[in-house]
Amino acid sequence: MNKRHIPGFFDALARTPSFVFLCSMFLCGAAAGGLTGLHATEGDCALELTALLRELPGQAGKSVLCAVLWLVLPPAAALFRPAALWLSGIAAARGFVLALSLAVAVAQGEGAAVLAAEALPAVISVSALLAACTLVWECTQNAAPWAKSRAPFALCLASAALSALLRVFFAILLAG
Repeated sequence: MNKRHIPGFFDALARTPSFVFLCSMFLCGAAAGGLTGLHATEGDCALELTALLRELPGQAGKSVLCAVLWLVLPPAAALFRPAALWLSGIAAARGFVLALSLAVAVAQGEGAAVLAAEALPAVISVSALLAACTLVWECTQNAAPWAKSRAPFALCLASAALSALLRVFFAILLAG
């Protein structure tokens, strides 16, 4: 059977070294956040942070604002040099926060439905963040002009907002 490669919207980005590096930084942050969350005890700041994050889906406006804020950070970070350091820090921080909240949920014995309700929107928002960081990185290296990157960046913003609304929807389903 002849396999055909069907290019996607972000196909060119996924083949860049900057995307691979940002994914590895995200995974490093996720590993650190996961270990921190699993070893969190009562009174830790980790539990307080996850409690704040758990309240967000109940407030749709704040949830969408928080999700979009993660994607506004990469263009702002590109203004500072070295941009690659700041962009990788954003990817690692997102991985840390996400893994921390999921690990605390596992440590507290949350059900599979709650974990799935947190994980599915996170997959969408993390993909959007990594694509946005890669777009900004490629623009700072003059590999891609910003004029051609506006539409993909807007798509990243829209998917982050949709992931936040999906999280709100799951919170409503689980509460009802």
